[in-house]
Amino acid sequence: MPLRRLTTTTKFRIDTTWWERHNKDFRLFLWDQLCSECKEQLPTHMGTEEVDWVDPETAEVTRTDAIMQCLRTMCMQKPDWIHSGLPLTTAIFRAFLANDNRPMSPIELHEFMPWRQPELILAALRVAQHELGIFPVWAMGDDEGEEAA
Repeated sequence: MPLRRLTTTTKFRIDTTWWERHNKDFRLFLWDQLCSECKEQLPTHMGTEEVDWVDPETAEVTRTDAIMQCLRTMCMQKPDWIHSGLPLTTAIFRAFLANDNRPMSPIELHEFMPWRQPELILAALRVAQHELGIFPVWAMGDDEGEEAA
């Protein structure tokens, strides 16, 4: 694979398989991102993998992950869920969660974190590869959303 330079237009996303390969508990880290109200409802990350969820608009019942559902319906709706007091890598991780882990560049992540410039976000993404499994899409063999160089 040819070497590619990381820039503020490089697209990244969370590689959930990285968590498995490094014996890290992705669901525990997700649970840690919950707001206090959700943590009261879900006091642990275990036993919440599959629950029934009723769509409030359609009344359709589906099986879903309780942590992800709580993140989507409660935590992510709070204006302070991503804030300048968080470590930058945590704010980046939350931004990917809020965007359904769709590939984003540091420039796009800047919209979630206007208090940090894209160049600083890029520097944090270099660290996030080793801490949180966030990689350029091309490094995962997934060029979806990656512009041609």
